[in-house]
Amino acid sequence: MANLAEIKFKLGVETLQLNTVITEGGDKTPWLKQWDNTSRIAVLVHKDTLARIKAEPGIATLGLNIQTKTGAQGEYIAKTICIYTEAEETL
Repeated sequence: MANLAEIKFKLGVETLQLNTVITEGGDKTPWLKQWDNTSRIAVLVHKDTLARIKAEPGIATLGLNIQTKTGAQGEYIAKTICIYTEAEETL
C-alpha cells in the first residue's frame, strides 16, 4: 500500500494528466486516463477513487493493478490506481 506520492514515483511521473475516457460511441465513462503512446502505457483511475484521494490527500492505502490489454493498435499496459480496504471476513 502507498500514498499518492509513492504511486507517482512507481509510475515515474511528477503529475498525472488525466482525461475522461470516452467510448467509441462518444459516451463519457466514470474513468479518467493518462495515455503515453510511445510506451503504450495507460494510467487509469475511477472518478470515485479520485474523489476519495482529493478528500483525503494523505490516504496511504493506494495500490496499482497492472494488466496487459489489447486495444485497436495492439497490446498496451493498463495501470489502474485503486484503494485497498480491509477484508470484511478472513479465513
